[in-house]
Amino acid sequence: MRWRKKSGEEPAQTPELDIDALERELGVRIGERGRAVLTFACAEVARSNHRELGAEHLMVGLVLEGGRAADLLAEHGIRLEDARAGVAEALWEEDFSGELSPNSEVWNILHTAAETAGMRGQAALEPEHILYGLSCAGFEITSRVLQTVGVDRQKLLQATDQVLSQAS
Repeated sequence: MRWRKKSGEEPAQTPELDIDALERELGVRIGERGRAVLTFACAEVARSNHRELGAEHLMVGLVLEGGRAADLLAEHGIRLEDARAGVAEALWEEDFSGELSPNSEVWNILHTAAETAGMRGQAALEPEHILYGLSCAGFEITSRVLQTVGVDRQKLLQATDQVLSQAS
């Protein structure tokens, strides 16, 4: 890894995600808890000195939000340290300020989350939808983090689906 400054140092500026534009793009309202996940994920981008919002940042955001999605991750063996280990594996390193953009993996996760909320008739995208999208994703970093800590992605997906079914 090539870090310009140590992970954990205070960033000069926390990058922001245009959530209103994200809602328009996804065609779904992002609920208060979903916004919290995205805010925590953006803070993790700054903390780790990365340039883009990645799935590994979403995972940290889900854990930090502390709701049912965080509980599901904990039940399947994902702790904050594990999620942050995934962040440490990412390759970006440049200083960044200004508006943040999600990478293609995050777009796919969020589109899956939005479709899931819509198909279930749920009014807003919340952390459990994001976790569902993350569980569906077969992308390199997400898969590697889940596999490293011994999470069975299919079991996590089923557990998340069950939670979402109860919320309908």
